[in-house]
Amino acid sequence: ALKEMQFLKGDATDLLKYARNINSHFANKKCQDVIVTARNLMTSEIHNTVKITPDSKISVPHLPSPDEDNKLEVQKMSTTQYNEVVNLEPENTLDQHSFSLPTCRISESVEKLMELAYQTLLEATTSSDQCAVQLFYSVRNIFHLFHDVVPTYHKENLQKLPQLAAIHHNNCMYIAHHLLTLGHQFGLRLTPILCDGTTTFVDLVPGFRRLGTECFLAQMRAQKGELLERLSSARNFSNMDDEENYSAASKAIRQVLHQLKRLGIVWQDVLPVNIYCKAMGTLLSTAISEIIGRITALEDISTEDGDRLYSLCKTVMDEGPQVFAPLSEESKNKKYQEEVPVYVPKWMSFKELMMMLQASLQEIGDRWADGKGPLAAAFSSSEVKALIRALFQNTERRAAALAKIK
Repeated sequence: ALKEMQFLKGDATDLLKYARNINSHFANKKCQDVIVTARNLMTSEIHNTVKITPDSKISVPHLPSPDEDNKLEVQKMSTTQYNEVVNLEPENTLDQHSFSLPTCRISESVEKLMELAYQTLLEATTSSDQCAVQLFYSVRNIFHLFHDVVPTYHKENLQKLPQLAAIHHNNCMYIAHHLLTLGHQFGLRLTPILCDGTTTFVDLVPGFRRLGTECFLAQMRAQKGELLERLSSARNFSNMDDEENYSAASKAIRQVLHQLKRLGIVWQDVLPVNIYCKAMGTLLSTAISEIIGRITALEDISTEDGDRLYSLCKTVMDEGPQVFAPLSEESKNKKYQEEVPVYVPKWMSFKELMMMLQASLQEIGDRWADGKGPLAAAFSSSEVKALIRALFQNTERRAAALAKIK
């Protein structure tokens, strides 16, 4: 008609080609919009967060139910196969939250990104075959894009700010958690169009877990480095009877505790409780191991040195548990503060070291108990002997005590 009206030349076919491929053009535009929206979410602020609990749900409409034919087929199969079965309930049932994501905070943008993925797949289930395939692969591209864009775009902040590293860790675990079942939820609708087994996102899960873990471990390494640097100014904890040395060691201990408490606050209510406790336990253990190593390496500890070293260790022993505050409600943190030995492997060794700094030769021998006592569980015989030589003068009683440490 347009040719007859001379709007188009007689041999012009461009408009006709466009009209024939209208579904393809629509799908291309839709996919482009999805990727642009996703990229804008990825480059937005990480620190605006929402709380995720095991009961949290993605806010998208209910998925369309399978065809009636499928329903009847499933019903027939279940009737014939399970007719005589009375009770299929296992004796020991799993907790309803066994496979849930633990309570933590994630970025608002990541929650919206996951909603975008669900909505796009939902739209794919009601689209033409060609459009459905393109939308499905656009959703996969969203996650590939996240993997490449977020660590690069936010690189500096993820390295410098421990809170953002923790949020990014949670974001990656949240996405991985949904990717496990995302393909399965839409598989019934998309399988007839896509090849069997391709409607999945499970292959992306290890990459996301690795992405979150590596970012958080890099932050842990940075924090460990800072702790050890602070302790390096403690002058090896030697000659504590010198006021200047004692002041330097005391300052280093206070700085370490301040750093740990600050971290405890920025990760509070952000990390899942179990990850929080493991992370804080690892860092406190790093500091304690360094202190133990420095003190056990001393060749001579006078009575005054011993008293002052004990005083420094007591500060760590008293204030160390306070860094475990995973929840904002202070009353609920007591449980985790009492479980410090669970999260800090060197905690009991530290207690035994404190005991040795104040104990007599007899008490040390009793704690060793022929290699079966608590002291033997904390230190090797050579370490205990070295400490005895540093703490006590060379006498027959010391020689007798050393002979018992085997």
